[in-house]
Amino acid sequence: MPLTPAEKQKAYRERKKARQKAAQEGTAPYLETPFSELWNESAGFTDFEQALQLAGIEPPSFEDERNPEDVTLEAEAIGIDQYGVDAIYGNRKGAIGRAEVIIGSLIDAAVELSSIVNRYKRTEIETRLAELENSDETDVATAMEQAVKLNKLLDQLNKQVRRSFPQWEVTSV
Repeated sequence: MPLTPAEKQKAYRERKKARQKAAQEGTAPYLETPFSELWNESAGFTDFEQALQLAGIEPPSFEDERNPEDVTLEAEAIGIDQYGVDAIYGNRKGAIGRAEVIIGSLIDAAVELSSIVNRYKRTEIETRLAELENSDETDVATAMEQAVKLNKLLDQLNKQVRRSFPQWEVTSV
């Protein structure tokens, strides 16, 4: 049975993604000094460490050239045994590879956590709105004022936040 145009496009995107994942990071041939040396030179209390400590997270260290899979917690839970190291980490090696994995993981974690917090706040505000609608409160003006405020909060929660990062990966040139 012939593929539909949508199926062909999906297969093309999957092949392209697999090629990019398998390809060596574009800057790798030019990185002569190990990242761990740079890290050791600038070791100390950095903004990176401070931000994580503020959140109660133990900052990782890049003092050696271990690969990302060497420091992974719960390797079985994320499927390293099932999918293999290359499927999960690609060609990321050494301290720089660990740093790249951490960047992606922190972004993914922030997106997921923000979604959970957003969903929680929206649910609570919608519950307060429903309570206002079903209330027999005699002061309609106060109830309307509160409803307007709650709807403005919901409008803000509907917005997306965009943060800019310096480019840290180069997959093709």
